[in-house]
Amino acid sequence: MKHILLIVIAVQASICSFGQSTVSQVLRQIEQNNPGLKAAAAEVEAERLAGKAETILANPEVEFNYLWGVENIGGRHDLRVSQTFDIPTLTGMKAGKAERIGELASLKYKTERQAVLLEAKQACIDLIYCNAILSELKTHLTQSNTLVSSYEKRMKAGESTVLDLNKARIHLTAVQGEANRTEVERQTLLSTLRSLNGGKEIDFEALSYDLEDSIPGDFETWFDDASQRSPLLAYVRKQVELEDRQLAIDKASRLPELAVGYMSEIRTQEKFRGVTVGVNIPLWSAGNKIRQSRARLTAAKERRNAAEQEFLFDLRNQYAKAYSMKENSEMMRISLKDTDSREFLLSALSKGEISMIDYLVEIDLYYEALEATLEAERDYRHALASLTAYSL
Repeated sequence: MKHILLIVIAVQASICSFGQSTVSQVLRQIEQNNPGLKAAAAEVEAERLAGKAETILANPEVEFNYLWGVENIGGRHDLRVSQTFDIPTLTGMKAGKAERIGELASLKYKTERQAVLLEAKQACIDLIYCNAILSELKTHLTQSNTLVSSYEKRMKAGESTVLDLNKARIHLTAVQGEANRTEVERQTLLSTLRSLNGGKEIDFEALSYDLEDSIPGDFETWFDDASQRSPLLAYVRKQVELEDRQLAIDKASRLPELAVGYMSEIRTQEKFRGVTVGVNIPLWSAGNKIRQSRARLTAAKERRNAAEQEFLFDLRNQYAKAYSMKENSEMMRISLKDTDSREFLLSALSKGEISMIDYLVEIDLYYEALEATLEAERDYRHALASLTAYSL
């Protein structure tokens, strides 16, 4: 009957001995070990190299001909080497595009990083809630075991009935069941963190929120800063820049491509050497590419405008929600502190001033209020984490 109590006590001992990790430390570990972020970082380098490849000139062409002639004329050897130059490459337009491709890939990584770290932070918040519940259940279980032991002695002495003893035992079983459920939830959350951490264990036994985040006082000023730091908004804005650069490249592609080279022609009795110049005129494809680029630029601008509007409305709702939850959490915490009468109830029961039923009703009401207070604080921290996710 006491094995759950021993489990909870062991958990609390672990909290006291090893609970040194903070939320920030956990997030740093996950950022280093998360497999998805490692893959995303590799993709950033691949995208950067792919963009850089577009800035390189086309490969030079080498042509060699050997032609047989009749006996009185002899053979002929031709050698041609040429290099093509396009205007966007020569003017650096493609280099500008490559730079934006690299920046876009980096912003994509930052967006994925934010999502992973936010998930981890939310799991840490839930773990703090579970750890706090288990800490309170330790006290509750100790009191419940004391109550059962007391009534076992009183029944043997003929001072109580089996009905009161059974009520105490039922109450202890209910508390043990709650401890079981909370511990299962806690282990599930630790498994989530382990998965995010690339399979490496994370010890996180914090009982309080050591987070430095706080609700900003002025929404408009804070929103301006948040919109500038948001990797998601930066990504859609950079897409507009990239499409605008691509349109400029396609417009420049209407100009002819130049090909410059060297050519030699060697016959039996004659040798010719000189420079070759060629022109590639894009008569058919340039117009269609420009229309496509303009359409993509328009679509990118619409996505940017939609993302900015969604970001504003979403953060405004989250701000109001977080502010309301903060006030509710603080109110419930103050009320709970003022109504904590656990020691008085146990003393009154032992002196016969209240009945067993009265004691159980009052003590359960207190722990229900305690759990509701911890839930309110947890929900506030969840809302605040979503509100400030851009700063991760």
